[in-house]
Amino acid sequence: MNNIMNQKIVNLLFPAIGFIIFIYIIFDIGIEKIAYTFISIPIFYYLIALIIFIPRLYLTSYKWLIISKKQKFNFDLFFLAKIFLKTMFFGSVTPGAIGLHLRIYYLKKRSKESIEKCLTNSLIETGISLIGSLFLALIGSIILFKYFPEFILIISLFFIFYVIVFVVLIWKKGGSKIFNFLVRYFIPNRYRSTAFKSIDSLYKDIPKIRDLAYPFLIELLVRVIAASQVYIIALAFSIDIPYIYFILMSLISVALSHVLPISIGGLGIREGIFIYLLSKFGVNSEIAFVISLSGFIVKLLIPGLVGLIIPFREKEKIHYNKFY
Repeated sequence: MNNIMNQKIVNLLFPAIGFIIFIYIIFDIGIEKIAYTFISIPIFYYLIALIIFIPRLYLTSYKWLIISKKQKFNFDLFFLAKIFLKTMFFGSVTPGAIGLHLRIYYLKKRSKESIEKCLTNSLIETGISLIGSLFLALIGSIILFKYFPEFILIISLFFIFYVIVFVVLIWKKGGSKIFNFLVRYFIPNRYRSTAFKSIDSLYKDIPKIRDLAYPFLIELLVRVIAASQVYIIALAFSIDIPYIYFILMSLISVALSHVLPISIGGLGIREGIFIYLLSKFGVNSEIAFVISLSGFIVKLLIPGLVGLIIPFREKEKIHYNKFY
């Protein structure tokens, strides 16, 4: 009983590490400095950065549509765009963006497929997103090696790890063996039959690795567009950093904040890394902090809040009690 309670405490406190770092950075820099830096950004830059979100939303939804068609889902682009927006806020305020997977309930409601198949669809989309982020961060760590030699090893290890996990799990023969092993040795006998059926549902119509090459390429473009939103904010400070260098540094900070599950929405981790990266180019900490946080606001928070108020027709509303 004590072990369970201790584990729950750890699970609650672990994501708070990033928040503690975030608060520390604020007090270390100074609230007044940060506030002054924030209000010095003309609203025009925020508007341009938000407009750039539109092609990003289209490409993200199109990538997801390709994955869904490979799984024989009959979704349309507009539906996926709405679902992506509606769950974006929850993804931005939960560790590892786990809140984003609330969308599986909308997918199940529309498709009438099993919740396991819908879960697989959501995991594949986010898996490609994470691997794409790490891939670009790895490219960035290579190009910027002379400035930040310490990053290439950790990013390489994360990239290799997640690629192996993704490939093994999406490969039905390998992934099903792992799940079957876990069920056989860790699930009570009375639940095993149901668990084995769930495994079959997870792999129903699962796409092959080669089918995901095009969505992966689209994801790379999506990531560059997202980093460009941050660059638009940075232009307000006339920082003297080449566009490609800035984009790569933004990608590195975001990728590492995603794979380190010690914060909510990457908060604190992303800002700390970004401050360190830009300091090598003479950018003051308060400016780097505000650019990073403003990037989070225009990339995720504002679009997510907009998504929360998007109305759904009555027949599309989800009654969560049906799933419990």
